[in-house]
Amino acid sequence: MGKFFIKDNDGNYIINGTEYSLRVCGHRVGVLLDGTQYAELDVRTAVPKTLDDDSGFVADIEEDIPVLVSVTEEKNCVTFVWTNKSSLWEKEYKLVCNSLRFRYMVTVKGEGRVDGVEYFRGNAGIARYGSSYEFSEGFNPCRSWFPEEDYHFTASRNCHRWSVLMVPPMFCYGFKMSAQAKLLGLGLVAKPGEHNFHSFDYKVASDPFYYNGFCLVTDQYGHVTVNGEWTAPEIIGYSADHEDDVVVKYSNYYYSSGNAKIRKTEDRPRFWYGPIVCGWIEQIVRSVGDMPCDDPSQIACQLLYEDIIKKIKKYELSAKALIVDDKWQKHYATDEVDPNRWSDMRGFIDERHKEGIHTMLWFKLWDTDGWEGKPCLETEKGERTVDPSHPEFLKNLDEVMHRLLSADEGCYDCDGFKLDFAFWNPIGRKVHSYSGKYGVELLYDYMAYIYKAAKAVKPTALINCSPCHPYFAHICDQARLHDYDGACRCNREDMTMRGKMFAYALPGVLLDTDNAAFNTRRDAMRWLINQNTVGVPALYSLTPTESCKLTDEDFVAISQMWKEYSEIIDERYGKDQ
Repeated sequence: MGKFFIKDNDGNYIINGTEYSLRVCGHRVGVLLDGTQYAELDVRTAVPKTLDDDSGFVADIEEDIPVLVSVTEEKNCVTFVWTNKSSLWEKEYKLVCNSLRFRYMVTVKGEGRVDGVEYFRGNAGIARYGSSYEFSEGFNPCRSWFPEEDYHFTASRNCHRWSVLMVPPMFCYGFKMSAQAKLLGLGLVAKPGEHNFHSFDYKVASDPFYYNGFCLVTDQYGHVTVNGEWTAPEIIGYSADHEDDVVVKYSNYYYSSGNAKIRKTEDRPRFWYGPIVCGWIEQIVRSVGDMPCDDPSQIACQLLYEDIIKKIKKYELSAKALIVDDKWQKHYATDEVDPNRWSDMRGFIDERHKEGIHTMLWFKLWDTDGWEGKPCLETEKGERTVDPSHPEFLKNLDEVMHRLLSADEGCYDCDGFKLDFAFWNPIGRKVHSYSGKYGVELLYDYMAYIYKAAKAVKPTALINCSPCHPYFAHICDQARLHDYDGACRCNREDMTMRGKMFAYALPGVLLDTDNAAFNTRRDAMRWLINQNTVGVPALYSLTPTESCKLTDEDFVAISQMWKEYSEIIDERYGKDQ
């Protein structure tokens, strides 16, 4: 055994990677960075089963200590294998270590439906469960919808992040120890087709006698069936110099391991680079102004968007793309243009093409509007969504893509879609899709189908969406940084941070810098005139409000930034329309 792999005088196995070390003692694995132990992982992982009636789960109790059955070394890679038996399964645990990282896997043998995976939980039948930790703070690269939940959390508290802004986010953590420079990265990596979960939570166990332990938890909720043998998504562990490093190493592993495909950067139409004008905030502003209505979606009409075009010309904004937002369509699920709001959608789009502006349509995912009485998904709470895997709905999508994207007579010749409401992905044990897919995997299949169907009709169609995970990179042309909470006052900082996360997750994908919420003039303008430092500039409203009194001079500044940005893009990629 060489320096990379040694056995100490106490019989412990020591792995000395380039930036991390492990101390394997029985069924416990100490993880050290710069010689300091950050955590001691119990290799036992609980895999509870979902009840047949979907009403709950049966806990996976593992009282016995796993037996280390083999330790093998080959080409600077060491593999440890343990076996054990729990109340529900026969199990095999595997730890594979190389110079850069360690990989941890659990395989269960038996029959049943997986309710979730509780990594490193130890014996789930006792209060003092979990693995021990010495880190004090966690970093999770998921921007929550709630302002009080940022990217950081205290290690002594549970962390569950549900985001409408990054859908899905990257499933990894960076753990920081007080007075230590390095972060311990732990990430969840699933193979293609096996992302049948929604979340990857940090869970803490404690009791009155000063015990604290942690585990990392997924939520398959019975949507994975084992009939023989199943290996759960693996955990990777590594050292990181800072928070960005945590994310970059996680993302890079997804690509290098073949679990994600890099987005190719072949020639792209000029309009993909914008700038973009989107009408959503304008609809909100005008709904409480000169076009009063209870719901801003009611005025997603030709009259309003003709007026937006007039303002684009007035302020000499060099827009290359226009997004017609919620709700231009009669029904969300079937996407027919609403004739009461649009007397001539095709004529409007044709005129924009003559002006060098490409029109994209806002596209709502999951909504059953117009799909009542047809195959749907239903949660425990009675919430219903479309089933994007059902053949009848897929046939509907094919018809929608042709009608909206084709230049044929009777079609609309639009130029792409802004996919929204990905976060409506249904959650729960009673959600049973036609394909059997669930969670991230069901969303992936939904978006992949739209992407492929759209490109079949119009290869230049731009698909704008909001995943912040490597798995989605090759089915996303332009990632949207998403909405900004108008109660906040840190627009540029917030969106710049999001931009970094999306760029790390999706190399080669363009970034739509999205809206400024138009809460106050100062906060909005700090972002609007600096969007080009992060991605494609975007403007969501051209009408001043009481709280955000943008002036003509402000629009002159935005116009100037857009012109300078466009000159650079034109020089780099050409002026073709």
